[in-house]
Amino acid sequence: MTAPLHWLLAYTKPRAEKVAEENLRRQGFECVLPWISVQKRRRGKWLWIDEPLFPRYIFVGAHAEQSWAPVRSTLGVTSLVRFGTQFATVPETLIHDLLSAADEGPEQQVRFKQGQKVHITGESFSSIVGIFEMQDGEDRARVLIDLLGRPTTVQVPLAQLVPED
Repeated sequence: MTAPLHWLLAYTKPRAEKVAEENLRRQGFECVLPWISVQKRRRGKWLWIDEPLFPRYIFVGAHAEQSWAPVRSTLGVTSLVRFGTQFATVPETLIHDLLSAADEGPEQQVRFKQGQKVHITGESFSSIVGIFEMQDGEDRARVLIDLLGRPTTVQVPLAQLVPED
């Protein structure tokens, strides 16, 4: 039976989370690096991009008999996160929650397509027709509406959008 894991938080170099994870795994450490898919504009097109949920941070697990010293000199890692002289420990329940969320997969349930006409049902813009631009967060969207003869982008809760027939 193996000893339980102790989890710490490592601070990585900019955009070096994958490098740090790979090198830490080679040294026998457990790693958790949660990812999220976000919609970003690249070269004039909206794309889904995978990026770390916590940029520049990686959760590192080691058994009681393992030394933490190699983590600090690992390629891609800047340091272990500390509060004063104490390492920042991460509860194992948080690690299990992150792993179970990753197993469920990304919840990209985009109900509307870019450029689709939508009807806004909320109080602020009730009975206005707009053009869906993109989902902005988990429960908001950006919609292009005609306001005083000018195209204007507004943020609207997804729950207030209905596809126009």
